[in-house]
Amino acid sequence: MPVELFKRPWLSFLVHWLAWEGLYFLMGLPLILAAPYRNWENFFFNYGLLGSVNFLLFYGCAFYLIPALFIKRKNIWALVISSLLLAFLFTFIKYRLEMWNFETKLAEVKAAISRIPAIDTTATGGKTGRQFPATPVSPMQWNSYVRAYISFSFLIIIIAFAYRLLLVWYGHEKVRKDLENQKLQAELSFLKMQINPHFLFNALNNIYSMAVLERAQKTSNGIMKLSEMIRYMLYEKEDEQYRVTLDKEISHINNFIDLQKLRYEGELFIHFIIEGDITGRKVPPLLLFPLIENACKHGIVQDPAKPVSIQITIMDKFLNFSIHNFKNDFLKDQTGGIGLVNVQKRLSLLYPQQDLLHIQNTRKEFDVQLQLPL
Repeated sequence: MPVELFKRPWLSFLVHWLAWEGLYFLMGLPLILAAPYRNWENFFFNYGLLGSVNFLLFYGCAFYLIPALFIKRKNIWALVISSLLLAFLFTFIKYRLEMWNFETKLAEVKAAISRIPAIDTTATGGKTGRQFPATPVSPMQWNSYVRAYISFSFLIIIIAFAYRLLLVWYGHEKVRKDLENQKLQAELSFLKMQINPHFLFNALNNIYSMAVLERAQKTSNGIMKLSEMIRYMLYEKEDEQYRVTLDKEISHINNFIDLQKLRYEGELFIHFIIEGDITGRKVPPLLLFPLIENACKHGIVQDPAKPVSIQITIMDKFLNFSIHNFKNDFLKDQTGGIGLVNVQKRLSLLYPQQDLLHIQNTRKEFDVQLQLPL
């Protein structure tokens, strides 16, 4: 059962422990029921206490050691060395518990013998006719114990490794199915938008031609930018990793900024800076766009002292995106926030278990920092 199903770590630990002990007891129950003498005390010691120690080894490897060293860091040697140390450590813990159990029972036997009164055994040839408490069997020496039980500790680590890989596979399958469903829903949405795209483009081209004939340069430019944006949203194809080239995404952003400039009288203060080489880089389509649209919609775009600042920095393996705006006191959308929620959901599907988006939202300012793997 995936630990991600539980919101509280202690609940995950408890459920896994109960499942482990339940299976442990079920495996050991036929043995004690078939035995001529049922020593329940030893049964609960072996399958309860020692079973819990084995569970701690399993849980620590499956949910802490393997994720930290193998899944995140891919450090095989550190995982092997840590596994060896843990196997010896938990074998030693079980050995000390076995010794403690033996010494406790031995002390009980000695106490029981000391309470038996002395009797004359001369007439019976040295035989008392009474049963003395059975002396507990001494556990192996440490060297023999390690040789006998260290392999069992390694088996538990192997089970933990297999279980964790099963969880990773399950998580990847879930993400893959979510992506397929999201892509299907997106395609259905695009189909709804594409009822007659040729009519839409023909209409825009006709209006553009009319604007040119009437010498309405500003209007014709706006229509052309809008046409290019719609064409990008409808027809730009993604690769098998749901990405498009960064230069096309930037061109789409620039078209949007140009449209914003056509909306207002006077100068607009939207600073868009690109640092690094964008050649051959790919990003998920329309992932940055809702953040820019949100900043232009709710920001102060005509105050030179409070511009909308957008920056894309290309690193070796990451794209760093930042956007900052001061909030205006008008144009409040009561149903807003859909674009931001959409970005967060897409990030969780495309890059599961990665904290990529950081938002600072104050009363007067809004700041977004996003780091995308390239």
